Amino acid sequence: MRQRLELALPAVTSLVAVLLFLVTAMMPASASAAGPCHDGEIVLDGGIESIRDLGGCIWYLEDPGQELTLDEVRALESGAFTRHEGGVLNFGYTESAYWVRLDLRSAGNPDQNGWILELALPLVDEVTLFMVRDGDLVDQRQAGYEDNWVERDLAVPNPTFRLSLAPDSLSHVYLRVVNTNTFRLPISLWHPDSYIEKVSVDELVRGILLGSVLAILAYNLFVAVSVRERSNIYYVLYLVFAAIFIFTEQVHGIQLLDSRPALFDKQFLHFQIILTWFWGLLMARSLLETRERSADLDQVIRLCLYSVVATFVLSLFLPYHVAMEWIVVGSILLSLILIVVSYLSWRYYNPAARSYFFAWTLALVGFGIYALTVMGILPLNTFTAYSPQFGLTAQIILFSFALADRIKQVQGEALGWSQRALSNLQRYQSLFDNAIEGVFQMSPDRRFVTANPAMARLLGYNSSRELLKRNPDVLETCIADERLRRLVIEQLEARGTVKGIEARYLTRDGDERWATISLHTVYDTEGEPTHLEGTCIDATESHNRLRIEREREQERLEKELARNSAEAKSQFLANMSHEIRTPLAAIIGYGETLLDPDLSEPEKRSSAETVVRSGRHLLDLVNDILDHSKIDANKLDVDIVSVNLPELLDEIRAFFAPRAREKGLDFSIICEYPLPEQVRTDPTRLRQIIINLCGNALKFTDKGSISLVVRCDRDQELLVARVVDTGIGMKPEQLGRLFDPFAQGSAAISRQYGGTGLGLSISRRLAEMLGGSIRVNSTYGEGSEFELSIRTGPLDEVHFLRDASELSQRRRTIPMVVAPRLSGRILCAEDNEVNRRLVSLLVSRTGAELVHVSNGAEALEMAIREPFDLILMDIQMPVMNGRDATAALREAGVNTPVIALTANVMSEDIADYRLAGCNEHLAKPIDKQRFYETLGRYLSVTPASANERTSRYQGKVLVAEDNTENRQLVERMLRREGLDVVAVTGGEDAVRTALSDTVHLVLMDRHMPGMDGVDATRLLRQAGFRRPVIAFTAGDQQETDALLEAGCDGVLNKPIDQSHLTALLDRLLGTGPVFAADTGEDAEIAHLVAQFLDGLAARRTRMDAALADADREAMKTEAHQIKGTAGAMGYPLMTRQAGILEDLLKVTEPDWDRVRSELKELGEMIDRALAAAKTPG
Repeated sequence: MRQRLELALPAVTSLVAVLLFLVTAMMPASASAAGPCHDGEIVLDGGIESIRDLGGCIWYLEDPGQELTLDEVRALESGAFTRHEGGVLNFGYTESAYWVRLDLRSAGNPDQNGWILELALPLVDEVTLFMVRDGDLVDQRQAGYEDNWVERDLAVPNPTFRLSLAPDSLSHVYLRVVNTNTFRLPISLWHPDSYIEKVSVDELVRGILLGSVLAILAYNLFVAVSVRERSNIYYVLYLVFAAIFIFTEQVHGIQLLDSRPALFDKQFLHFQIILTWFWGLLMARSLLETRERSADLDQVIRLCLYSVVATFVLSLFLPYHVAMEWIVVGSILLSLILIVVSYLSWRYYNPAARSYFFAWTLALVGFGIYALTVMGILPLNTFTAYSPQFGLTAQIILFSFALADRIKQVQGEALGWSQRALSNLQRYQSLFDNAIEGVFQMSPDRRFVTANPAMARLLGYNSSRELLKRNPDVLETCIADERLRRLVIEQLEARGTVKGIEARYLTRDGDERWATISLHTVYDTEGEPTHLEGTCIDATESHNRLRIEREREQERLEKELARNSAEAKSQFLANMSHEIRTPLAAIIGYGETLLDPDLSEPEKRSSAETVVRSGRHLLDLVNDILDHSKIDANKLDVDIVSVNLPELLDEIRAFFAPRAREKGLDFSIICEYPLPEQVRTDPTRLRQIIINLCGNALKFTDKGSISLVVRCDRDQELLVARVVDTGIGMKPEQLGRLFDPFAQGSAAISRQYGGTGLGLSISRRLAEMLGGSIRVNSTYGEGSEFELSIRTGPLDEVHFLRDASELSQRRRTIPMVVAPRLSGRILCAEDNEVNRRLVSLLVSRTGAELVHVSNGAEALEMAIREPFDLILMDIQMPVMNGRDATAALREAGVNTPVIALTANVMSEDIADYRLAGCNEHLAKPIDKQRFYETLGRYLSVTPASANERTSRYQGKVLVAEDNTENRQLVERMLRREGLDVVAVTGGEDAVRTALSDTVHLVLMDRHMPGMDGVDATRLLRQAGFRRPVIAFTAGDQQETDALLEAGCDGVLNKPIDQSHLTALLDRLLGTGPVFAADTGEDAEIAHLVAQFLDGLAARRTRMDAALADADREAMKTEAHQIKGTAGAMGYPLMTRQAGILEDLLKVTEPDWDRVRSELKELGEMIDRALAAAKTPG
């Protein structure tokens, strides 16, 4: 920068020296200009050819109202006029008219009395000349901007008047001047010959200046079209409006065109100046590169641009003279600003700004000289008069030089960039040739355009020239996998690039290698692809290394998975050993007691119920294992049918409410209405999921409540059920493996709470098969929430339940399974004696004839020899299995329907049985409902007689109802069914009667005087009453739930529906013979419970002694006995506590403090049970 400034200083010094010389040269002329003026008179003698400046010889008078006439002006006193002391008369912008007086004294020679008076003011609005001689008006003429030049004395731009002066006389010339532009009055007086010479010089100068501007305009227009640079375009527009301004200001339009176009009218002069500045500032911003290289200078220029635009808008509304004044002042300020900006730009970063700086400096000097001339400091001559035009022309020329410098600078930069690009190209070529990775270009038709030596070596070629000569298909060569190749092509077509594709390829010699390939599409200016560029990196070693690492990691994971699976299965087998042995022990133990001939009927019934409960529990365990196996084999199916939602919820309530009560928990079902009455899903699987979730909550909740919240998302067609408990909750690390097969929260939880660890895993898989999912939220120590969602199927035609009362009305009761009356012969092939007896029991109730055989061979022989209506064929039998026997029967031509009895219910097993010739299958253990339905499809049904119907029920029913009409109606309906009825009107009477009399069923109203139905039911259950209690109410869901939570086993809605009542009696009472041995059941059960309680005191004493002696085995034996018996006697909490104590005593060195604490809690339970047994009633 310093060097550039040092180079510029001599040029600036030279310019200043030239200007000082010109000013010094003009100074003498200023002194001689006022020579002809003597005492206010202009003396014209023979030696004067012209007076260029009459400023010091004139008198002037202001006429603010433009109202004075010549006579009025002459009538004024001589002191009214003011003598001008020198220089050009200048009043700026004014609305006044001015009277100017010249006193001319002519010489004696008549040839010297012809003169031309010129006003160098081409834009003057109006000039009127009055000549008075000897007191008389001898001449009056007018000239102005709007006049026709033909009518002027001389057809020149400036207003001129020919003056004829009398010899040796004094003539007074009055000029009335009106001008809306700046009021300056450069007046000169010329001899005709001198004026012709002066006009010739003026026209020459004007022509040269104007021609220079037009020539530069034409040249730069050509340059702008050629280079299309913004700065050149802005410069051309600047020249256009500058030329228009010159044409308008110097009135060249009439001279050249013989007319004045509207474009060149002086009323648009200020707009022309504004537009000239606008394009000039844009040119300055582009030429000086302020936007790219100097934010501060660019901000200054942008501020100037905003000011110019604002001035243009304001000029549309401001008076002409006000707008012109502001524009003149603004032009001076903008000139100074651009001089400073261009100088700073030149000094600091842009050499091309040097010419621009001098251009504005010369322009400002030209305007300054003219201003000094107007003020009278410099004389008025050709140079000073045209100094603005000289400055403007010099500016335009220097602007061209600046643009030329800019073009040279750009060319120099382009040349530098070209040289650098060539150097970079050489370096790139070197990198291209010496790169260790393959680099190539590919044509759109997938052929090599270029390839470096490394690429050739990767593909097995000796050189890139050899590769290009062969020019194989790039993608087929580099990507051997056709599927991956198609994927790459699709990505290139969609996105134009692929990155980091690892692909297998074959070299020229057939060796298999791996490479990482990247491709990028190159486009031309019109967006069309020209070629593709790519890289190919040898990844064989890294691929092999990663493959080995993956194999090792896979092997490690498989070992870890096998180890974890083995541990989980070991834990599972340990749990299953305990879980299966518990119900098996009950089945075997109570089954053996049934063989005792001295066993009473109540004892037999109690033992049978225990066997049934334990068998069902064992069946649930086996079903979980089978479901898990089906899920693993992907062979678990669902059967989507229409499901009655209220019915399903009733089943779940009936299943879980008693179990929750046994643990002292509140169980409730909360419905968020509206709910669909019907949904399409698999009822068995949905019931299984909800029971699993509720069972899981019941297992891990010791106090508080369990809630099942049901809602329906109608828009999404989802049924959502949330099971919320207040149990032990789970830790975050337990949630991660919650749904894994065989997994439980921890080993301690498994030991304490039991279970297989399959329920949640199966439930989640079933939920997914039903189109939903299971989510869980849990807080350790506070409880858990499981949310089940399943698909409901279309809901457009489904009725939605709006409230609890409608839900109660829509419930359908589930009647007990009643054996149909059938006729026909059945052949049963079954080797297991227990199963044969069960089938015999079920078939005997239908009245059909049954024949038993023990293997498939006997079944084949019997079926061929005798006619049967139906064959029940076990699959796994000795001698000949059921499948082979069925196939042999079909080959022998026997078409009797065959029903497969099997525990193998996998889909492939069922298909195999059907292929052998079986018509249907029945899963073991046998479901009575489906068993009877299947028999009914193949055997004839015999209608029941009227006598059978009337004597269907036996027993005593207690009706607790305070409303007389309802009570009498229920009595009549029950007696019609053959039942004894005991009616009471209050809760206290109901409790007293139920506990003192033999009652088989209780119908309990909700609202009764004294003790209501809820309190009465709760008191009955606390007193040990175990007969069915049915809520008899017309209330809403809330009342019904209160009765069910108190201990009711079902609901009978008011008004009573006969079919509902019949179904209820079928389920709870059954047929008459059932009660033949039932009449003393309460007493028998009470005797058994009393016997158990009598032994508890002795067991506790022995356990206390064992604790004192630290006898682990003795204490464990007593705890085990209590654990196995208390639950069956109605004390499930005691069973659980004894189990905890037993687990603590299984280890060789138990924690005796913990044992003492758990034994104390067990002792408190025993004390409460004994105290309750001693309470009368």
